[in-house]
Amino acid sequence: MLGEERREYILNLINKTGSVNAIDIAKTLDISETTIRRDLNKLAKKGLIKRAYGGAININSVGHELKFEVQREKFIVEKKKIALAAAGFVEDGDVILIEAGTTGYQTALNIKNKKQLTVITNSCDIAALMGKSNPNYNIILSGGILSTFTHSLVGPIADWAFNNINVDKAFIGISGIDIKKGITSVDLAEAQTKKNIMNSAKKVIALCDHSKVGHIAMNFVAPIKSINVFITDSETNDVFLEKLRQLGIIVVIK
Repeated sequence: MLGEERREYILNLINKTGSVNAIDIAKTLDISETTIRRDLNKLAKKGLIKRAYGGAININSVGHELKFEVQREKFIVEKKKIALAAAGFVEDGDVILIEAGTTGYQTALNIKNKKQLTVITNSCDIAALMGKSNPNYNIILSGGILSTFTHSLVGPIADWAFNNINVDKAFIGISGIDIKKGITSVDLAEAQTKKNIMNSAKKVIALCDHSKVGHIAMNFVAPIKSINVFITDSETNDVFLEKLRQLGIIVVIK
């Protein structure tokens, strides 16, 4: 197993169990404990985990949000696959809304050749990217208070903008999703803005890697039934996905 694959395995394990022990991982992978400790240190330096005595713990508490630069590196392979599938839902002439976020940014990278497209976003990064991708697109930036942590525009101005528009499809990111607790977000202002984004759309398309499933963040956004399409990766829990299907939600696995 290559170093990058090994660290991805460790990160997945921590997200599922909450903590890991270096000795246990070394035995499971039949590799030296020193190598595992180096892997843990690299993941900790990137801000993906927190080192603890003998191992590491998950940093994703209900009130914790990773910086955009750190979040961008997490599950990048899965995010690219999810984004490619999401871009396939965009049709010529659509008015779409892409919410700020790392998977939303990856989605924007895959939208270049559609005709007569209007793109609305609360992300300066996505707006600039889409403007470069195709100068003929109609790009609308919501305005709002810039969160330097997540690179999103939120607050009353953003909420007003989304409350006064209607779009064909909204592509939203997920901080946490649970069958009982629904869609949740760490930041209160971002939770409200996400709610308004969802309410503006005929079809809500959720972009969610497996690490967000079962995670509950601090602020409620909306019930799961508010989603029309759920795009995820192959590591996502099958039981959870079947429950989504029972609710009439289209599930796309990449």
